[in-house]
Amino acid sequence: MGKIDILKIARIAQEQKKINPSIIDATIGMFYNDERKLIIPMVEEAFHQLNVFETFKYGATDGGKIFEDNVISWVLDEKLELLKEKYLITGLSTPGGSGALSLIFNSYGKPGEKVLVSDLRWRYDYFIKSAKMDVHEHRLFLNGSFDLEDLEKQLTNLSQKQKRIIFVLNDPCHNPTGYQLTDFEWMGLIDVLNKFSQNEIILAYDIAYFDYNPLGFKEARKPFEYLLKLKSHVQVLICFSASKSFAIYGVRLGGLIGLHPTEEGYKYFKKFVVDDALGKWSTAPSVGVGIFNALSTKKDQYIEELNKLTHTLKVRGDIFVEEAKNAQLNIYPYSGGFFVLVHSKDPERDYELLVQKGIYLIPMETGLRIAICGITTNEVYGLASKIKEIIGESND
Repeated sequence: MGKIDILKIARIAQEQKKINPSIIDATIGMFYNDERKLIIPMVEEAFHQLNVFETFKYGATDGGKIFEDNVISWVLDEKLELLKEKYLITGLSTPGGSGALSLIFNSYGKPGEKVLVSDLRWRYDYFIKSAKMDVHEHRLFLNGSFDLEDLEKQLTNLSQKQKRIIFVLNDPCHNPTGYQLTDFEWMGLIDVLNKFSQNEIILAYDIAYFDYNPLGFKEARKPFEYLLKLKSHVQVLICFSASKSFAIYGVRLGGLIGLHPTEEGYKYFKKFVVDDALGKWSTAPSVGVGIFNALSTKKDQYIEELNKLTHTLKVRGDIFVEEAKNAQLNIYPYSGGFFVLVHSKDPERDYELLVQKGIYLIPMETGLRIAICGITTNEVYGLASKIKEIIGESND
């Protein structure tokens, strides 16, 4: 996926849709409602109520104490007090979830070493290579379930070559498949990580889409309970995307939250990770920090808005999955979220065939990513059968 310029493809699709509204633009991970509106009213209101003088001032590198408290409270929610019993907790602002990931690779990685990522993934490669590191893959699926066996095998391979291992986990609403680990898979994952006590494991927990978990805002936080079972050689760094949760994609706001089992890990974060942020971008955008802090005071009300968006996504996903089944279109396991991934033996060829018929998707190594977040519910109807008809029988 590292070779694919998603934003470039999205720009082309957007321009074509202006010319021809019947174009299907399912390219980029931005949520549009069924009126094709991008901005959430509560977010727009918060933006207009910002203090311009405070917004235009330099902010703190870590976002400030109010932001730190708010982002920790937002992400961990009712699990915060439980986690405090085991972990020292830190938080700082970043330019999007991307910034949080960048900090992890640069602050905890070593040039020449490898980061463990799944074979189906978002474009982590860019950030890993920027940190002068390399990619080591584990297989994501085996018979439609999370492949814990291969994860352990690949961790074993890496553990014999490097002391510290950064392992990236994107869950729930995995990009690009929409997969979500089951409770059983979470327990198995914890057991696997606990086996490598001779190594230091950095669990880079990418939760970019977890506020759109079809199970709901509260239920999305359940996996935090499993983290309590981790041994002290595992440090969890949570990558949060306020850009996604508040639909402020261009503002670029995220947060990095550290769950530190030791005082040493806590001090390292406070010193070196914050210094790395200072050396990279100085401060995250004050506009985003201001919006987030304002809406954090209206959390329950905003969650109601999120629930509406999540419900719309679920409706779209259910329609597509059912129609894909009826059309015998082969897709990867999907549980919810912004994206569905269609199997493809030749994604670049299939991408070109679909473009000729006015359908813009994102070609990946083994499939075509469909951003159901960016098309209306009406546009979802019939899409699976159209794709099946265009790309033919060769992908069965």
